[in-house]
Amino acid sequence: MPEIDVALLGKTFGEQRALDDVSFTVGDGELFTLLGPSGCGKSTTLMSIAGFQTPDEGRIAVGGEQFFDASRRLNVAAERRNLGIVFQSYAVWPHMTVFDNLAFPLKVRKLSRKDVGTRVREVLELVDLAPYEQRYPHQLSGGQQQRVALGRALVYSPSVLLLDEPFSNLDAKLRERARSWVKDLQHTLGLTTIFVTHDQDEALSMSDRVLVMNGGVVQQVGTPEDVYRRPVNRFVAEFVGRVNLITGMVARYENSTAIVDAGEAVRGLRVHVEHTLLPHASLTVAVRPESLVVEPANAATYNGTNTISARVTSIAFLGDHYQYELDAGGLALTAQSPKQVDSADVKVHIPPDACAVVE
Repeated sequence: MPEIDVALLGKTFGEQRALDDVSFTVGDGELFTLLGPSGCGKSTTLMSIAGFQTPDEGRIAVGGEQFFDASRRLNVAAERRNLGIVFQSYAVWPHMTVFDNLAFPLKVRKLSRKDVGTRVREVLELVDLAPYEQRYPHQLSGGQQQRVALGRALVYSPSVLLLDEPFSNLDAKLRERARSWVKDLQHTLGLTTIFVTHDQDEALSMSDRVLVMNGGVVQQVGTPEDVYRRPVNRFVAEFVGRVNLITGMVARYENSTAIVDAGEAVRGLRVHVEHTLLPHASLTVAVRPESLVVEPANAATYNGTNTISARVTSIAFLGDHYQYELDAGGLALTAQSPKQVDSADVKVHIPPDACAVVE
């Protein structure tokens, strides 16, 4: 049984359809990410699970317990759902010490003073804040305040952890460290977690699976590698990392391979496809920049299949790789390579298995 089951959620604000038949399941102990641009519906979905938003349609169950069912008019109050949540703003109480911030949810649940003290200090150790228990939030860094919010969400042993863009207020270095720390903590606790973000790097580096949303609609659900390497449509291809989109026409079909012509410079491009395509059908192929192999025009490697001629229009050094902007007979391509090619005229190899057909 999945730990979280969301089925056919619908929500409308005025004339805007914020959620349109949103459905997914999250397995026990899984870190599941809702990824998409601002306004796509990911936070509305999270707040619906938490009980802070009421959908117009659909069902939500956690651990086999039904929390929401529009058809039955069932809506369990947020405080009875036993879900831990960390907000984008952290929402720590400024007039309370670190200890009291964590103790408050336990006092509301009427635990004894002894049990409160024991549990708070256990969680302070867990989130590396034991030396700071008597400090106030204004005496802490952003990363430490984030850990206070996370500790407060964990202190009453929630069944599920919900994270709403918790790293957005941190600088780049802290964000990177926080991602690693939270992922390690989540795996250590085995806690089922839904993580909301618009940051592709966060989603790819932290998640067991990713759900990509746009306009309130689920676009794709899969492992980070599936979503990145095998996007199902143009939106996913363009939103999750940089991509080259090559649109052409099917010249012929051989077994599970379409032979595609995309202008004079790109002819006979071999692309693996799952379904037979009719000749002259239009086809768009997504290829990630790092999949392209760039070689000098006179190099002996990669002659023939899926290899085209191009001219370098610009090159940038980005530390661990070079980024090339290329012109292949009017087709603009971006390539990334760990090595520098000192040649204006190059050839570009496009591996067939790096080509994903998108709608």
